[in-house]
Amino acid sequence: MRILGGMIFLLGTVGFGIFQSLSYEKGIESLKQAADMMRYLIAQIQVENASLPESICKVSVRMDGPIANVLQNVQKRNNKNDGKPLFEIWQEEMSGLEEFFSAKDLDLLVHIFDQTGFYDTKTQLQRLQMNLEIFTEEIKSMEGQRENRCRLYQSMGLMVGIFVIILLW
Repeated sequence: MRILGGMIFLLGTVGFGIFQSLSYEKGIESLKQAADMMRYLIAQIQVENASLPESICKVSVRMDGPIANVLQNVQKRNNKNDGKPLFEIWQEEMSGLEEFFSAKDLDLLVHIFDQTGFYDTKTQLQRLQMNLEIFTEEIKSMEGQRENRCRLYQSMGLMVGIFVIILLW
């Protein structure tokens, strides 16, 4: 019975390590999706000279996943004309993505349009390009650490499991 309990505990800690490494991978994918959203918004504003609400509407159709849902909600709420500025609607909707982003990245994403004018495309483009550079650097940094972090999470799960089994044996 002890051996069975030890094996189950060991499997649990190894599983937790694997879960942590998969969460790290999910974080990288979320950052890539946010960077794609920014690229699409920049392209819409530059090429089609669209306003930010129009760009959000067009980009929401091109994207998928949780960011697409948020963009569609922003578009719907902005079309209602309830008197809230676009950046407040954006902040409220984006704050619901906390399970997909780290606190630092989510804060940057939530406040992406704080200092942009509603129809000032030049400021919007500069702000989007600046944030895109920040996200691109973060993605490169996380991908550079991916292998080491995933290996660390998995081996720590195994080591903690073995340590506790030895300690309680």
